Amino acid sequence: MSPIDSLTQLPAPSITLALGGLTTAYVFFGNITDTQRGLIAYLNGRLTPIKLGDKDRAKVWFGYYDPAHEWVITVSLISSILNLSTSYTHKSNLISKLTLTSGITSILIVPYTFGVRLPLINSRLIELSKDSTEHRNENEAKTLIEIWEKKHLVRMVFYAGAWITSFAAIVLDGRI
Repeated sequence: MSPIDSLTQLPAPSITLALGGLTTAYVFFGNITDTQRGLIAYLNGRLTPIKLGDKDRAKVWFGYYDPAHEWVITVSLISSILNLSTSYTHKSNLISKLTLTSGITSILIVPYTFGVRLPLINSRLIELSKDSTEHRNENEAKTLIEIWEKKHLVRMVFYAGAWITSFAAIVLDGRI
């Protein structure tokens, strides 16, 4: 029996639990990898000293951000929906509470993101990546990327919480 056949034999709440766990893990571990060895770590000089002008630094950041943000947001929303669906349909009260916590924790990333004004930083970095934009100071993009990373690291707490509670629910379910 193939893994797909095995998955489709499970009750619907276990399927949404498995897929919710998979998407939550993807977002969490993808962000861990990106934080440790990704482009932001590179741009902030943690991997190797770099010599990029501010305009080029902003352009490289935009090359990373533009495709990544839509993918991460989409997968995070799918993860939230799957975990919240599981919380509504699963027979176990404990698993329902864990997946509800996971779904809510994933959703809380949105108000945090707006509350710490990450979209404004993103918008300014996008402006700085364009050739016609004047920089306010010679290290503006560098400073904004450093601030962006610090604020993003707090989001890792949300990602971790969502993954831990989702993983605990999968373990307790015992069917996956």
